[in-house]
Amino acid sequence: MGAKLEGVYRKDIYELPPDSIRELIINAVMNCSFLQNSHIQVAVYDNRLEITSPGGLMPGVTLEHMKEGYSKIRNRALAHAFSYMNLIEAWGSGIPKLMIAMQEYGLRESEFIDMEITFRINLYRMAEEECLSVLKTDQDTDQANQSTDQDIDQISIKENWSEAEFTDKEKAIFMLIKKQPCMTQKELASQLGWTISSVKYYMTKLKGQHILKRQGDNQNGQWEILIQKSV
Repeated sequence: MGAKLEGVYRKDIYELPPDSIRELIINAVMNCSFLQNSHIQVAVYDNRLEITSPGGLMPGVTLEHMKEGYSKIRNRALAHAFSYMNLIEAWGSGIPKLMIAMQEYGLRESEFIDMEITFRINLYRMAEEECLSVLKTDQDTDQANQSTDQDIDQISIKENWSEAEFTDKEKAIFMLIKKQPCMTQKELASQLGWTISSVKYYMTKLKGQHILKRQGDNQNGQWEILIQKSV
């Protein structure tokens, strides 16, 4: 844990998103195979945090589906108990929220490894040189904020993107936004027939790549596609 000053106040900064770590451990318990002679393991290394749970992915669950918010619970009684204690919000929301949190922390995407009899998630820590770069960036935040919008407009527009570089789901989002740029993420999910977690995952990914930008607030704003080539 580190810290930075905002005015006269000290703000704690965690190296990894603590809420996501807490939720991943709870998920590991809910999906642990207690038939195996093994235990849930949490290991901390110089470059990563590993959470390993006995029992692979449930039938019908793939890594791609899991990232979009699809889940099956192995131990449903435990899941109901955790839900009753308000330790979980909604089934399947943990992984999409983790991916968003890792992006917000400026960290690389988490690694998901299905080893058939065990399942592991690696959360990669920031290297020392990256930490120094972030500290320097924080020192320049106030000055940078004055020209953020102009910089995004100049840097984000990409002239050499081809349609092949977008997935079918990303293209579906583009098509809806081009027709109705004022749509909220909830409305997008309804139109596409997706979960809200899946929409948030793709929108965060595209915003992180400076392909999409939201003008205005969540309710009254509109989406802008920051590419010149038609999708």
